[in-house]
Amino acid sequence: MKYLLKLFTFIIVVAISFYAFILSVDPYDKYGLNLWKLKTKAVNSYRDNKFHQIDNTQIKYDLFILGSSRVQAFDPELIKIDTGLKTFNYGVNNSKPEDLLAITKHIIAKQTPKIIFLQLDFYNLNKHIPMDGRLKVSPLREYLDDTAKNTIDTNLFYYFTNSYTTLTSLKDSVKLLYKNKLGNPEITHKNNGMKIGGEGQEKSNLAEAYFKNEYKTYEFGEDRINYFKQIKQLCNENNIELKVSISPMNEEHLIRLFSDSNLNEKFFLFKQKVVDIFEEVYDFNNPSTFQYKFPYWSDSVHPSIELSKLMSSIIFDKKQKNGDDFGKLLNQSNIGEYLEDLKSKTNHWLH
Repeated sequence: MKYLLKLFTFIIVVAISFYAFILSVDPYDKYGLNLWKLKTKAVNSYRDNKFHQIDNTQIKYDLFILGSSRVQAFDPELIKIDTGLKTFNYGVNNSKPEDLLAITKHIIAKQTPKIIFLQLDFYNLNKHIPMDGRLKVSPLREYLDDTAKNTIDTNLFYYFTNSYTTLTSLKDSVKLLYKNKLGNPEITHKNNGMKIGGEGQEKSNLAEAYFKNEYKTYEFGEDRINYFKQIKQLCNENNIELKVSISPMNEEHLIRLFSDSNLNEKFFLFKQKVVDIFEEVYDFNNPSTFQYKFPYWSDSVHPSIELSKLMSSIIFDKKQKNGDDFGKLLNQSNIGEYLEDLKSKTNHWLH
């Protein structure tokens, strides 16, 4: 009996020790822990990494780029050339209005920005998409709006997750320590927040997952509309110039979207709603994108570095081809005529 008790105790101690080791490495960046001073993780959380960069930096940035993974190819150095302003790319994967509001609050708490450039995605206002799980465990959660905070389940065992009880997580933890301490760690983004990579693909694959997830049963959510309104209000109160754009989709993606009657309707309503909120919006998401092929896309919704350069020049250097709707600046004066013309062109083009 004593032998079994000792064996059981030994197993428990070993299990706790292994879990504590995995947690100390935090290989999937679930808790923002970095006790081993690692340069990179197995699965990088841009929310956490960029949060800690801004939280700990002595650099004063004048301009911040906000948005999803679709904005991560925007080059802060090029924007600095156009504006003269020190720029940081705070783009995070799968961002939604609650992310963008929390990031805006974090920036204002730690920096004194002159300009915030916010890029919106069509799926942003769909109320049926849940909050990203990575935001729930990110230090950004402290900057969430109260409404968003209330959607997070209280977990008494906050530092316990099943994903850290697996043999895979143990292997990843050991591998990370080896790569960071003895090997060559993989760096995924530059010190200014820009993603490393982002080159155009000769065949830009259709991002079909959006039609199964982000676009499914699309309905506008008032909470997410209010988060955008709060971003606008915060910028006004802090004398921050807010530049807003709508991210582009390539020809294949737009054709698929226009062919769905519900998404087709929401496509135009989305533009009206964001103009109502932000007053001025650069629209890169219309059939003008059809002219851009290789090397302008990483996939059907992610602009490559080359297309991001073009978008940046339109927003910050006012370089736009006459009569081109790519990056058309929308406001309350022209939105009605613009949408009617776009609907007419789309209907004619579909039939």
